[in-house]
Amino acid sequence: MTTRRGRPAKYVNDREGLPVVGLSSHKASGRYYTTHVKPPIYFGNDLDLAISRFRAWELRQSKKSVTLPGLPHRRDPKALRATLVEIGWMTQSEADACTTSVTVSTPDHIVDEAAVWNWLRSQITRDPHRAAQRLGIPEIAYLTELKKPEPSLTLDEICESYLNNKKNLSDHWARKTKRYWLEFATIVAKQTLRPIDGEDIARYHDWVWGKVKKESRSPTWLNQRLGAVRTVLRYALKRGRDLDSVRRVLDLTEIFETKRRNGVDPRPIGPQHFGKLIAVADVKWTAAYLLALNACLYPKELADVRKSEIDLRKKTFIARRGKTGVIRCAVLWDRTVMAIRAYLLDEAHNSEYLLVSANGTGYSENHIGRNHRRRRAEAGLPDHVTFDSIRDGAYTAIIEAGFDLQTAKLVAGHGTGMSDAYVRRGPRMVAQACEAIEVAYFG
Repeated sequence: MTTRRGRPAKYVNDREGLPVVGLSSHKASGRYYTTHVKPPIYFGNDLDLAISRFRAWELRQSKKSVTLPGLPHRRDPKALRATLVEIGWMTQSEADACTTSVTVSTPDHIVDEAAVWNWLRSQITRDPHRAAQRLGIPEIAYLTELKKPEPSLTLDEICESYLNNKKNLSDHWARKTKRYWLEFATIVAKQTLRPIDGEDIARYHDWVWGKVKKESRSPTWLNQRLGAVRTVLRYALKRGRDLDSVRRVLDLTEIFETKRRNGVDPRPIGPQHFGKLIAVADVKWTAAYLLALNACLYPKELADVRKSEIDLRKKTFIARRGKTGVIRCAVLWDRTVMAIRAYLLDEAHNSEYLLVSANGTGYSENHIGRNHRRRRAEAGLPDHVTFDSIRDGAYTAIIEAGFDLQTAKLVAGHGTGMSDAYVRRGPRMVAQACEAIEVAYFG
């Protein structure tokens, strides 16, 4: 009689304390491996995952029959094999080769498919860990409860929640955010948040950067769009609905790489360049250029100027800046007043806005930019002479004339800190600053 050498195999125990025959643990590394297979097959360091993977491997290797006692039956051997393949109890190749290896309570009957699924559902909900081990699907072990998921938020709901509930949101930024979010929703092409994946986010990211490269968009154009999407998602996270989906999509937007604006070297328009623009401008655009320089306006701010904000008799301009919500003011030069009067006489219209197009509608920021580029080309000026450089020129002229930064902010419509809560802004505060701009550009 041959005596077997060595110590007997020591198997690991499952959560019920029963040994898992054929699975052992390596003390030094903590890894689980097949006991009687050489070379050993390793299944990782996690016990639950290791048992699940071992069961799946064992099922693939086994050629034994499968017995499903105590379940309703019906006649159809082919359907039985298809069901067992579907639920993972045997592979397709094993099913094709199997004719008599499947046994059930009654030899000439098979398991009812609906009963199989009901039985599996009861096993999974009662003990997910054991179900994971027996089925060889590790993820099942981490199901603590099975419940119907809440409906995912639609992209429209997320945007409307931000626009309707966000405090201190200016009308100007609300319009921009709505437009940027609509672009995002169109590119990802999903109605709700849950199905959005990394490919959708990458597609939007590539679209935005493609616009930057092909159309020479500014860093501000880029940062506002990418930043607006993340801002809306962060606000949705605070509202507490569909948190898992919101947090997942917000994490995916980490791909957004923004190009920081180089704000250390502005290029204000020079007096000669501004004079050339005025020389090629018609009546309307002479008024537009002079008002933009006089009141330190960006294209969008010029487009938003209403006739009610200008008093030609008092020679003043008082408006609330859309971006910051604070009052801005300026004292208009005689040349500015004359240019505006000439324009209003030449193109009388009923619009509330000062500048209107030929069809009677107000201008947008893009319309003003296109018209400026056309006149810049007529004047033979370099590309760096943008409409924004007019505002930079006015701002620079105020500081170079010796005025403090607070005065320049009053003209430009920036906040000045705590004094905004106590000091009422008025044109007299900036009269000399506006005069300094005129002297810098017209002598």
